[in-house]
Amino acid sequence: MESDGSTPAEGLGAASASQEANARHLPRPKRYWVMLGLFLSVFALLPYMTGLPVVVQFVAPVLLVLLIALVAARKQPTAVRQIKPSGRMVLQIAGFAALVGVVAGASRGAYAAQGWWWAPLAAAVILFGVVVTLGPLMDRSWARRVRTAPFDRNRATAIRI
Repeated sequence: MESDGSTPAEGLGAASASQEANARHLPRPKRYWVMLGLFLSVFALLPYMTGLPVVVQFVAPVLLVLLIALVAARKQPTAVRQIKPSGRMVLQIAGFAALVGVVAGASRGAYAAQGWWWAPLAAAVILFGVVVTLGPLMDRSWARRVRTAPFDRNRATAIRI
């Protein structure tokens, strides 16, 4: 049996160092979840713009989203991980999208039909809170799956979560 001269202890040490590095570097920075929460809050606040001119209704949200992205992207990470979505990840993202649709739709309906001025504001706060709270939890779950996944030399270029 051929050996490259390394002992099993050295191999285990390298593997644990790799797992620790992944634990530090795989989760996204929290500012990305704050940015996504603010994007969805802008989406939830759109009913307040119905009385404004049409041009302002289209331009103002785009400018707000660009401003949020500019502020949140002030420092880019040194490396970006490549993710191939798994079934579990797709279901979590679909659940997020369904929640956003239900909350924003219900608030828009309550604002239009009942005149509840506070409904879009409450929806924006709820969406921001849910994204900022649950987003990092999902991200840690995805990173944990990557850290504990067995190493496959044939698929070493892409991470599948």
